[in-house]
Amino acid sequence: MKSYISLFILFVFAAAISSCEENETGPSYKKIGTSTSTNAFITVSPVSTTAPTTGTDVTVTLRYVNIKSDPAKTLVLKLREGTGAFTTIQTFDESTQNTGVEFTRTVNYTVTQAAGTSLTFRLELTTQADFPKLVDRAAFPVR
Repeated sequence: MKSYISLFILFVFAAAISSCEENETGPSYKKIGTSTSTNAFITVSPVSTTAPTTGTDVTVTLRYVNIKSDPAKTLVLKLREGTGAFTTIQTFDESTQNTGVEFTRTVNYTVTQAAGTSLTFRLELTTQADFPKLVDRAAFPVR
């Protein structure tokens, strides 16, 4: 009886193995490019419950670390009003800066938008990599 059970188990095991199919090869991938991992920050002041108002200035501070393995080319300050597209406010050529150093750029921007308009500032750092580093300052309304 034990030999029949062993034979039956062997038969089931053989049937299970023979019914297995090799999986098809998964889809290949295409590397599109690389991006930077540089530390970059953007701050805007004053932003409060009463500021900024139309006609006042805000100070936009852009900071980044120019790392040796991926040195900076350009630093661009952009602005989006509401849900529109980003427009360039100012561009800095950073291609000749030393590496291994933190850099700070300051831009004074006069708010010309009407009260209630949402403003979003963006820092765009272009390096030797294919894609820029994008850092947005959270949107805030004009008071």
